[in-house]
Amino acid sequence: MQGALIFITGLSGSGKTTLASEIQKDLLEKYTIKSILLDGDELRACVGNLEYSKDARLAMARYYVNIAKILYNQDFIVLLSTISMFDEIRNFNRQNFKNYLEIFLDASLDVRQKRDSKNFFKYNVHNMAGVDQALELPKSSDMILKDNFDINKSKTQIIKRILKMI
Repeated sequence: MQGALIFITGLSGSGKTTLASEIQKDLLEKYTIKSILLDGDELRACVGNLEYSKDARLAMARYYVNIAKILYNQDFIVLLSTISMFDEIRNFNRQNFKNYLEIFLDASLDVRQKRDSKNFFKYNVHNMAGVDQALELPKSSDMILKDNFDINKSKTQIIKRILKMI
């Protein structure tokens, strides 16, 4: 089995971690394939970085993909759920990961505000990507899932693509 990077990106509240968790669960239960889920929020907490400026976000995005690269090179399937809205990061991924699948969760502001699982909108958090902080939306994702996408149908399609890669 070869390594693969499944890069799940979207703004806060788009469903990145939920989708990644469901994919991980099905890979293990249905195919006995172990994968590693790297969540941007969890990685940020590990290093104690609570800075959300554009430069700090870019530095963290580089950190995330470098960790993913270490695991990928050891033939792990890496599910990376992160905002990382930078062309530089997506270009790096395409150049450095042969087995790469980019999934953009394109959730509208209205949907993200209704979900607000971290209360970012409720408490009017500043430096929020896509709200009061500029970002670079993906231009060539392999899959784009909009608003209230069917998670079961989507994870099945994603897993089929993963199985073809590895």
